[in-house]
Amino acid sequence: MLNKVAIVALTPTGKATALTLQKGLGTGLVYTLPKLADDETLALQGSPVQAIAKLFKEVDVLICIMATGIVVRAIAPVVLDKAADPAVIVMDEKATNVISLLSGHLGGANEQTLAIARLMGANPVITTATDVQNVVALDTLAKSVNGWRDDLRPLVKPFNSYLGNQQQVYFYQEKAWVTDTRGLTVITAEALEDILEGTAPLIILTTRPISEVRENVAVIYPKPYLLGVGARKAVLPEVFQEGFELFCQQEGISPQEIAKIVSIDVKKQEEAILSLASSLGCPFETFTKEELLLVADKYPQSAFVKQTVGVGSVALASADFASNGQVLTDRFAKDGCTYALAKATVIELGSR
Repeated sequence: MLNKVAIVALTPTGKATALTLQKGLGTGLVYTLPKLADDETLALQGSPVQAIAKLFKEVDVLICIMATGIVVRAIAPVVLDKAADPAVIVMDEKATNVISLLSGHLGGANEQTLAIARLMGANPVITTATDVQNVVALDTLAKSVNGWRDDLRPLVKPFNSYLGNQQQVYFYQEKAWVTDTRGLTVITAEALEDILEGTAPLIILTTRPISEVRENVAVIYPKPYLLGVGARKAVLPEVFQEGFELFCQQEGISPQEIAKIVSIDVKKQEEAILSLASSLGCPFETFTKEELLLVADKYPQSAFVKQTVGVGSVALASADFASNGQVLTDRFAKDGCTYALAKATVIELGSR
């Protein structure tokens, strides 16, 4: 779903800019001083520094239309870690410059800064070394395929340093998950064994578990897909599993590429779905009938399914709702089980 976005402004001009930005993004809540608050905005609670620090801990994206110094003082006591901190972006009140201040890669502040700059006609200011050198960053690469894991954290600094300093970093992927390979030396499967025997930095994208690797090797396991599912009541887990495997074969994907399974909430305790989620090691999320009805009309409807659960499309509607419309396949049906694939990526600000 869309990120939680807060836009904070402290002056009348800044407030006008914030409302223009909110309209352009199609998301976010605008916060301002109590004396400036109205029906379109929310009043900040406490001092601006206190209020910004509180919002920092509550949102995914924090956009501050004010002096950078105020923002730095506000967030300094609450900054934790690049994998946990929200994206923090600073703009001047006339939208001349937009600055990616914190969580440029994992938080998405760099991408969102560029999106905001396009919307507002502003100058984007991005200072991360890999972006300055026009090369991909390890954490950005992992995030792009939903492959970020905590054990990659110690590798981010050295690998981004290699890339930022134009040193050779080898790159291998089993299939074309990644197209942005700026700064990387792409190698074939045939060359991989020789590179593994050396000491040069190497990034591997694979679906095959690798338990032991040498130093200077970053292994990323891409999980770029959401799986929308439906199932008749009490279907056997092995029947549901077989249908899933046939669906994967049809679509040319590995089961290990599934990041999450989604369905309607009446299937929350369906043993077959829970069993598949457990075998894949991925979460299972459900949505209400009312949520799925918002998107179900895009897809073919089953009168029987609608009479049973209240919505005539479950697998496709769940995949659509979970991915903000990024469905990739038609519905696949077998033995009372249905499957659909959607893109599982972070939704960029301004993309809708």
